[in-house]
Amino acid sequence: MNVKKALGTSLMGTMLFSSGAEGAEKHMNSTPSVGSRQMLESAIPVAVYNGFLVVVSGQIGGRKQNFIVDTGTAPSILNARLAKKMGLQVTETTLMAIGRSVKTGNAVVPELELGPIRAKELFMNVMDLSQWEKNIGIELAGILGMDVLGRASFRLDYEKKELIFGTVGEEGIAVGYNPMTGLALADAIVQGRRVRLIVDTGSDLVVVYGENWGDSPGAVIATRDGRSVAEQVAARPILKPEMELGGKQFHGLRTYCVPSAAGAGYDGFFGVRALKLRGITFDRESQTVRLLN
Repeated sequence: MNVKKALGTSLMGTMLFSSGAEGAEKHMNSTPSVGSRQMLESAIPVAVYNGFLVVVSGQIGGRKQNFIVDTGTAPSILNARLAKKMGLQVTETTLMAIGRSVKTGNAVVPELELGPIRAKELFMNVMDLSQWEKNIGIELAGILGMDVLGRASFRLDYEKKELIFGTVGEEGIAVGYNPMTGLALADAIVQGRRVRLIVDTGSDLVVVYGENWGDSPGAVIATRDGRSVAEQVAARPILKPEMELGGKQFHGLRTYCVPSAAGAGYDGFFGVRALKLRGITFDRESQTVRLLN
């Protein structure tokens, strides 16, 4: 019997990894930290697409590659095209993405580098990312989640367009991070209801799961624009949405409910840029994500 493990999705929503979860958990629990001496003054530039989607340069097999940075993804995702080119053995599996079954695979990447981070024998999901490549106009090697990013303390600064590795301060709204799941979950209030939401740099929406979110008109969140791994997601916009997080009020957010979706231990997700935050930090020592307002 497979152990079901709650995982983040690339760019929108939540996946339940229904096969190979034991391998994913093993690799996520054995992520070594980067030595503090290596971390001093280590920063890499980022590009920001569509106002929220962060792309950085890293390396696989000694070759420079482009990666999306997505704190809502775990394990990280390797582009199927690159997996084939590298001759990796890919095991087929299935993901549940916001209530829909998606065929995918997983593989072990010999080595991946991002700034001071050196990850060896890295377990990754394997998916076709050609649609995202088409949408933003560049080649992508994959999507990096917290199983890679969480190996070091870092600061993602949207204004300076930098991913900075090293010591971080205690500024911002604190959110606990669970290294077992690779997810940062924030306690929030949406429309007067208490919810736990994934902190997701790979989205510019707020999405809550379940019923009874009001009689909002029907809508479909298009997924061919690079916002979901599913084909299409039936959703309803929440009119005049309100959200409270860390004692701060947020209004006018693009907020949707997905009645058919469900998550284990969480109620949806919010895009960091949906809240117009200027950045986030992660402190590996305290296992804390902080939202910079």
